[in-house]
Parts: sequence; C-alpha cells; structure tokens
Amino acid sequence: MKDNTDLELLTDYAIDVSESANGLNVLIKHDYYSSDSDNGRRLLNSLLDGLIMAGDRLFQLIITDCAVKLLEESDKLNELIQLANTTLICSDSVAYYNVELAKSFPTSVHVVPMTDITDQIIETRPNIILE
Repeated sequence: MKDNTDLELLTDYAIDVSESANGLNVLIKHDYYSSDSDNGRRLLNSLLDGLIMAGDRLFQLIITDCAVKLLEESDKLNELIQLANTTLICSDSVAYYNVELAKSFPTSVHVVPMTDITDQIIETRPNIILE
C-alpha cells in the first residue's frame, strides 16, 4: 500500500485524492476525465460511484474550475456533496461558468473564492496537487 502522500487516483490530475488525519480529501477540477469526453464522463461517473461508496471516509470535497458545471448536471456529485463532511465550491469558477447553484445544499457547503480554497488545501495536509 502506498504512503498517504503518494496516493494517486488519476494520472492526468483531473482529480487529486489524498488522505489526511481527518479522512479523505478530494479535489475535483474537471467535468470529465480523459481526452475523449464521452469516455471521460463514463470514467468520472465510475469514480463518483466509488467515492459515494466510500462516503463515510469523505472528509472534504473541493469543486473548482470547470468541474463546477457538474453541479447542474450530475446527480452523483450532488449525492457525494450530501455525504461529505465539508464541501468547498469555488465562487470564482461558478461566476466564470455562469453556474446556477442549487438552493438545497446542506450547511456543510461553502461557496468561497479560490484564495480561501488555496488556504484550506495548504492547511489540510497531506495534499499533493499537480497541474
């Protein structure tokens, strides 16, 4: 088994998964994974299924960049949000992509600027994010 700081889920860095002392932290940055968008959506769907099944270990979910578009499209992502202890959604990305956010998010969801997300990523160690 790999060390927590070496845990890699996807090699294209569409999603970074690392484990902190508090549980699993997941950063989702893209609305599909791979150069083929149809296959990439299937892969991302499968990944979301796996994360939902491990939802009791999900401490923090961070949604940024074009992944915010999934908030309007993906029931699975919204289910994952319900399971997460905390969810951070990048307000800069929401504004850029003109995403309409659901009114029914739990109180554990916070829409914050990227500067706050960056601070949180730094504070919640270990995290490895490569772009």
